[in-house]
This record gives sequence, C-alpha cells and structure tokens, in this order.
Amino acid sequence: MGLRTQLLLGLFVMILVTTFSVGAISVLTTRWQIAETQLTSGRIVGQALARVLAPMLRGRWTRSRSVELQRVVSGIAAWGPMRRVQVLDRSRKLLGGSRAGADEALLRQVLNIGQQRFELLQDDTVLVVGTPIVDGIHTLGVLWLEMEVGSMPLRLPAQFWVLMSVDGLLLVLFVGYVLTRYVIHPVERIQRAALRVTQGDLEASVESTGAAELTSLAESFNTMTTYLRHQLERLEQQRQALIATRAQVIRSEKLASVGRLAAGVAHEVGNPLQSILGFTEMLRRGGLTEERQQDFFDRVQSEAQRIHRIIRELLDYARPVADAVEPVQLSAVVVQAAQLLKPQRRGREVTVERVALEQLPPVAASGQRLVQVLVNLLLNAADAMDGKGTVTVRGAVVEQQVELAVGNDGPPIPLEDRGQIFDPFFTTKDPGEGTGLGLSVALSIVESFGGRLTLLDGEQTVFVITLPVWERNGPALENGTKAEQVGG
Repeated sequence: MGLRTQLLLGLFVMILVTTFSVGAISVLTTRWQIAETQLTSGRIVGQALARVLAPMLRGRWTRSRSVELQRVVSGIAAWGPMRRVQVLDRSRKLLGGSRAGADEALLRQVLNIGQQRFELLQDDTVLVVGTPIVDGIHTLGVLWLEMEVGSMPLRLPAQFWVLMSVDGLLLVLFVGYVLTRYVIHPVERIQRAALRVTQGDLEASVESTGAAELTSLAESFNTMTTYLRHQLERLEQQRQALIATRAQVIRSEKLASVGRLAAGVAHEVGNPLQSILGFTEMLRRGGLTEERQQDFFDRVQSEAQRIHRIIRELLDYARPVADAVEPVQLSAVVVQAAQLLKPQRRGREVTVERVALEQLPPVAASGQRLVQVLVNLLLNAADAMDGKGTVTVRGAVVEQQVELAVGNDGPPIPLEDRGQIFDPFFTTKDPGEGTGLGLSVALSIVESFGGRLTLLDGEQTVFVITLPVWERNGPALENGTKAEQVGG
C-alpha cells in the first residue's frame, strides 16, 4: 500500500476505536449514575412508604386493616423494578406481601436499632432495603423491599452513532486532504525525480516547497543530484585519461613484447644459423674428406631443422587455433598424454597419478590440442623433478567449469620467475634444452577454447587448466581416484 492509504487506514482505525471507546465509557457512566439514582430512590421510597403504613399498624389488628394493607402492598409490588414487598410486625410476623423469607440478620438490626438498613445482593444488581415503621418513638414493624438496580438495558440512541460516524468521516477526509497536499504530493515529486535519476537523468530536481522537513529533503535531493553530476563529469574525465594512459601502456607493452620476441628469436635462431654459416664456409673451402663432408651436411640439416621447429612454434603461438570444438573427456586426454610421456628419457621414472577424473563431464575443446598442452606440462614437471617423482593430475567441477590441476613434487618456480613463465622465449633451461615457447603456446591454446591456464601460488608448482563444460552434457558425478605408472 502507498503512504496515503496506510495513513488514512490507520486514521480510520484510530477513529473507529475512539468512537467505540467513547460509546462504551458513556454507557458505563450512565449505568453507574442510574444505579446511584435507583439506590437513593429505593431508600427514599422505603422511608416514604413506611410513613404511609405507620397509621395502619396502630391499635388493634383487624381483618379490614389486613385487606387494606395487602392492597397497598400489591400496589407497591406493581412498580417496575420492585421484586419483593413484605410488611412484618415487631415479632417478624408477616402482615402483608410475598411469603418468601427476609434476611433475619438484617431484620434484627432494623428492629433493634430502629434505623433503615440496605444491602446490594447478586453482584450489585438487587437492592434490599429494610425500613422501620415507627409511631413517634415506638417501632411498629418493618417494611422489607427488594428491587433491581443497574440491570436495565441501556442503549445509546441512533443519533449518537450517526453523529460520531459523520464526525469521523469528516475528520478522515480533512486529514486525508492535508496529508495529500502537504506530505503525499511532495513525496511523490521526490519519488518521480529519484526515478529519473535512476534512469540516468541527473538534471532532475525537486521544487523546494511545503513543510520545513520536506523542503529540507528536497534541497538535499537537489544537492545530491548536483554532486552526482559533478562526480560523473569528473569520472568521465578520469576515464578518458585512463583510456589514453591505457593506450599508451598497451603501445609500450607491444613495443616491449616485440623487443623481447625479437631478442628471443635472434637468440634462438642466431646460434644454429651461426653454426650453419660456419659449416657451409668450411664446405665451401673444400679439402675435406667425404666422411667429414657428410658429417657437416648432417649438422647443417640438424641446425636447419632446429630453426624450422622454432619458427613453427612461434607461428603456433601467434596464430589462433582453428580446430573445431567438440566434447572432450579429460580422463582420456590425460591417459594419452601420459602414454606420450612414457617413451621420453626424462619420463621413464615419472608416476602420473590421476585423481577425480573418471566422472568429470566433457569439456568444449579439441582433444589433440589439449593433449599437446598436457604433454608440455608433464615434460616441464619431469624436467623440474630431474626425471624422477610423481605428477598429480586432479579434476574438479566449479560453477559449470572443469578444473584440471597438474602438480609435481619438484622444487617450486622462483618468485622472480613466476610473472614471466608465459612470456615467449622465457626459459630457465640450459641452451638447446628448450625454446621457451611451450607454455606460451599452451596458454594460447587454452584461451582459444574460452578457458584459462594459471599458476597457483604455493610451495608446490601447480598449473590449473580451466575449461567450460560441454553444453549438451549434464552435471559432473562423484569423483574417483586412479594412479598410473609411466615407464620403469
């Protein structure tokens, strides 16, 4: 519900409760006043009737007096609230009225003291009045009255409820008008302006009119939009500056990458090229035996193949992968990569332990390219362990992506080298042992499938391959563990 509806509904409930409370208080007050009036009236009636009956009890008691007394008592009993009327003599003998017994204790008090006594019975709804009938100083008898008090049904007139309803309705309409004009409408203006701000219109403002609190709120809103507008302009200026700085950094990084790449190419290609030039110079001079010439030709061919391999790996790094994406089971890829590691000299005493791979869902990639990535990681791990140790390949599913962690028992990569391991031609191996393009190519392959290749921080060397799950497959099942011995 809106603010106006809530306020009017609350006001209506409050007026309704107030109306019924006033009515109930009026009813209770009127009942109490009537009861007090009836109590006083009962005592006065008792005293008046006792004076009327006193002459009838003087002298000798006759039948005619008894008939007259009974007639008077019947007239008294016919009064509306009266329940019982009795006239008794000094010996408490019934002279007239109903035959039900009166309260003996109260009768004795009236006769002995010679004064009127009264009591309220039955939860203060019945008044009992005992009045002595006296003749001068002599008590002739007792008038016993029982009448109802406070039990008369009392209802407020219909005009009262109509008046209260009309007053309540007028009060609701008046308060509703005041709330709407001085509270609801200013709040709605601020709400509409806030909606415009959320839609990007920072020029929105609110008129500062109305009560002091709402005027202060409108001014605060206008100050806020002005501040946001200035901050947005400032952020836009900073963004443009950052774009320019970023472009400059990218250009610098490109130049640095080209420089590192050119230096790597010059270093890796220069050595075999220098050897080829030396061998061809010696062959050009002649004077060599046939066996020596054949040896030089073989060396030239070997160095040329080395240059060819470097150029091919460099092209693989620079050229985007164009293989078709297909569902690939990583467990099969790991098995194939481990089998390719087995014939290598540095992989003969390496154990490849497979953990939680069998139930991994297929990933969207190319099987042969992933085998190339894993073989590179396994060979690097074997080199780090000097050809002896355990490589653990562990799988997991995290938020619709499959993670393949490849860790080894070898020494960790130094902190100063961790930021450069994916750079082209960066290697810590001896000259001739590696080109430094393996991890760069592996990173390019994994990223081409929408994945990531990262090195975890820690005491062990752990590379993590993250790849998206093949879309047409369900979620991963429970994991299993399996180990395989590669080589001796």
